[in-house]
Amino acid sequence: MTADIKKKVELDNTRLLYFPLSKLGHHESIFEATGKGVFTAKYRSIFTPILGKQLALNTYYDNDLIAPANTPITIDLLRIFDELKINFKVNNRSVTDEEKNIALDITLSQIIKSKKEFLDSINKENVPHIQGSVKNFIQQALNEKTISSFQTHYQQVQGYLEFANSVITSEEKYIGTAAALKKLIESEQNIFKLKKDEVGETIEHSLKTAWLTLILAVELEDFQESDYEKLSIICMAHDCGKALIPEEIIYKNGRLNQLESDIMKSHVLLSYILSSNNQQNLDFESFVMAMHHIKENKNLPQSYSITHDTHTSFYDYLIPEAQKKMHEIYDDTVKYYRLMNITDTFEAITAERVYKKASSIGKTIEIMKNENKNGEFFYGPYLDKLIEFVVKHFLPKNMIFRISDEMLENYYQKDKFLLSEKKAYQTTHRGVVINPSSHIDEPLDCVIFNHKTKHTERKLSISPSLLLDYKYIA
Repeated sequence: MTADIKKKVELDNTRLLYFPLSKLGHHESIFEATGKGVFTAKYRSIFTPILGKQLALNTYYDNDLIAPANTPITIDLLRIFDELKINFKVNNRSVTDEEKNIALDITLSQIIKSKKEFLDSINKENVPHIQGSVKNFIQQALNEKTISSFQTHYQQVQGYLEFANSVITSEEKYIGTAAALKKLIESEQNIFKLKKDEVGETIEHSLKTAWLTLILAVELEDFQESDYEKLSIICMAHDCGKALIPEEIIYKNGRLNQLESDIMKSHVLLSYILSSNNQQNLDFESFVMAMHHIKENKNLPQSYSITHDTHTSFYDYLIPEAQKKMHEIYDDTVKYYRLMNITDTFEAITAERVYKKASSIGKTIEIMKNENKNGEFFYGPYLDKLIEFVVKHFLPKNMIFRISDEMLENYYQKDKFLLSEKKAYQTTHRGVVINPSSHIDEPLDCVIFNHKTKHTERKLSISPSLLLDYKYIA
């Protein structure tokens, strides 16, 4: 193993060192005494020199962000990597804040230039065609009701979604937004070899986020009917700025480095610029589109927007009139971006992307709750409402479910099934929810029955998390 590690710890493009800890045996460790942070003799010379250096890429485990790029390598971080056997890359040379800012400014200047070229290329004669094609495409997606998981709520949100589609594809101030959506539709059809009427990941994400946001807004006392139209427009157009992000970054089949991650974050600024007609129309909706990644703790690396006080702030790219307007309306934006931050994150984690698999609903809730242990990521009452809705919606009364291996391990320990007996039991038996719950920590009353004889076999109180671990957003 030592030879393999040494062989693999190689310079990547003269800047990156690669550490493939997944090659370690399950019970093998780089530490002699993990609690004290003492490396074993054979790994001491490999890992001691990287202490204090920077993590090169955003590093994940099962879609859960362990540490963002440029995080200093510490003993505590190496303990996590060692325990979970996570592969990671390290910058051979630390990148200073000044270097990061210069690189980002240079790249953003190029993107802003491409933005101008993009807007200048929109011929007035082609505007009706652009608007019409986007409107028809989105309307067809809505008509096909592609979000089957929330089908029972379609009538509740249909009018608002259609309203947003109509506004974005008809009003002059949203010409840049419509053109950006058209570009995204065509780019993803080309990159992913989709059919002409097939919906790509960015448009599908926007529709699902809008759908879920509106459903939750109805459940929350903070929102009234007068808010729903704004929410629908904001959600449907919130990621249009991704049309100007270089395709090699937005569709990268792998983890992003720090510069790529910061460039990706700039999509909120670009969404604002496009939806405000290059900052000519300083409308409420355009500002909120650029705020949907603000965290409760604005100093977190994941918190970014056009406001002046987020970790990655694009405030300096706003014209003075926009800066003034944003300060005037900021207090009114908070409830909107708090809700969108949660629904946008939930949809993104549950969805499949080029760089990751879809997470189950249960795993997604676990990730979001873990991230929010100290209330730094999400607004607690809104997150609680999302979880309450999900538990009630996906685990209703009379829902029938299969008996999983995990259920057998948790609730059938006294039975001491042989492997063959487990498989036979899972074939003949099913569960049904008798008494649903609205809380993730409140067990569901369930009955286990033989679905061939219809005889009840036993009653169980099952954790909602366990059942949600096998449910996905369709």
